[in-house]
Amino acid sequence: MRSAPAVRNRSAMRSSVFALTSVLALAAAIGPVNAEDLTPEQLAIIKKYGISKADQQKLFGTTVAARTPVATTKPVAALTEEPVQAAEVEKTGFLAGTTVFAGFDNFKSLGDRITNINGGTGSLTGSYGAVLGFNSGHTLTDSGFGIQAGAALGVYDFKGRLRIIPEAEAFERHQFYTVGVYKHSDLSDGGGTFADRLSLGLVYDAMHAENWGVNANTISLSQLRGTVGYALGNSTEVGVWATHGLDTDEAAVTVAGAPGVRREIRAADQTNLYVKHHFDFGGDVTAYAGVFDSSAIGEWQLGMTARVPLNAHWAAYGSANYVAPDSPSGPMGSGEEQVSLSFGLAYHFGNAAGSDVGGNKRLPMQDVASTRTFLITDSLTNP
Repeated sequence: MRSAPAVRNRSAMRSSVFALTSVLALAAAIGPVNAEDLTPEQLAIIKKYGISKADQQKLFGTTVAARTPVATTKPVAALTEEPVQAAEVEKTGFLAGTTVFAGFDNFKSLGDRITNINGGTGSLTGSYGAVLGFNSGHTLTDSGFGIQAGAALGVYDFKGRLRIIPEAEAFERHQFYTVGVYKHSDLSDGGGTFADRLSLGLVYDAMHAENWGVNANTISLSQLRGTVGYALGNSTEVGVWATHGLDTDEAAVTVAGAPGVRREIRAADQTNLYVKHHFDFGGDVTAYAGVFDSSAIGEWQLGMTARVPLNAHWAAYGSANYVAPDSPSGPMGSGEEQVSLSFGLAYHFGNAAGSDVGGNKRLPMQDVASTRTFLITDSLTNP
């Protein structure tokens, strides 16, 4: 015959098992909730049975999503709507096609030609400085046609240069202005037609320079610059870009220290073939080679430009070109060589990266004129 204490122990054990089973059943019925946001029923159970925090996690779970799917659906929808709206504003906003840029520039041009000790011409100096500017494009129609406008200011020779004239310590300053029209290629729908793959651009460039060259000339010139490209695919484009001088000016480019000996100058006519490659990360590289008109001081040139997005808005850029002289090696050839090297950073109010070789459709097709694209020549190559 069992003793009374044994019966009481077994009865207590059954009560505990029953209580624990009830707790689990009630917890399952209530559903899993966050341990830091318990319901009154769950708090009552915890208080009654002294359930630890660890056991609370096991019993009641840590998520609300399973119990209240409707409540979580609305925030998700709200979160997905906001980025879409932000992207749309970035794509079509007034400043979406605007870029501001700043960088360093080094060049040598016709104005840097000086007289060497043998009496011939030889280029013994160049110009180093900084450039600040902006370029803005605005797409007008769904077909991708748009207008662009931009300007740049370059300041060179912060410590002066070799000048055999009173302005030996004056800065050299360049002002460039570019306005025109463009059409990007569009491969978003597969680019099935010829027109989809075609990119076009035509701009008017104006240049005004003070203290230009070793004789500190003040000059103003203009040119037309155009480009036609065809996208072979999402990553490659081939095409032609060219310039044509529109007017002339006079400058002392023959003998250093003789500002009164002036010669007619103009923007050189040039024609270049280019290949552009677009990378998956959004950057691009363009290489080109070209020739000049028969009366220019340059015979042919090689050049390259590159752009590397650093994030959604910032990008690094760089360019370089070399113009081979029309004259043979020696004093004359040295006086006609032209080079340009620049690099810097650009901030895009829209997106710095493009999805294909056509680039961001809101950005201008062509860069603001520079010492690389606005090359100056005279019509007589002999001093």
